[in-house]
Amino acid sequence: MTIAVRPYVADDRAAVLAIFDTNLPDYFAASDRTWLAETLDELDGPALLVTVHGLPAAFGGYEVWDDYNKALLFWGMAARRYHGAGLGKLLLFERLLHVATSADPPTRYVTVDTSPMVSPFFQHCGFELTSVWPQGYRSGGTMHELRYDLAATTPDALRVVRDAALAEAVRRAAKA
Repeated sequence: MTIAVRPYVADDRAAVLAIFDTNLPDYFAASDRTWLAETLDELDGPALLVTVHGLPAAFGGYEVWDDYNKALLFWGMAARRYHGAGLGKLLLFERLLHVATSADPPTRYVTVDTSPMVSPFFQHCGFELTSVWPQGYRSGGTMHELRYDLAATTPDALRVVRDAALAEAVRRAAKA
């Protein structure tokens, strides 16, 4: 089983939109597709793709906010067929490691906003729930904001978790 993480390139656009489509309607609203397409056309920061046997399987990025001591994760998603396979955790810790090792100047916090359904995933991975916004999304959904404190870890510790997530994803995918 070959699982790899690589930078997103423009040629991946259709594959990322297809990954998004597999997550409708449970994880995203159909109206979010236009927003994703616009994001892909003008990325605000680095974006990564997880591939399985060379085929796109998960996508997400981040942007560092220059005027704040934080980075914001955007569009973390795995194709529905890979839910529970560990690709999301691999993608998350790869992005955390990227922020921890490449933000210049270094940034302390990594934040994310997500739905109440997905929030426990981030909390399980060490994020702290910082606020809950009823009707925080224009669609009317509740928004959970969470943050990860990079000052509480090291790049080496993030690498260990990322590598363990990769090994677990390979193990789970081999059984699928």
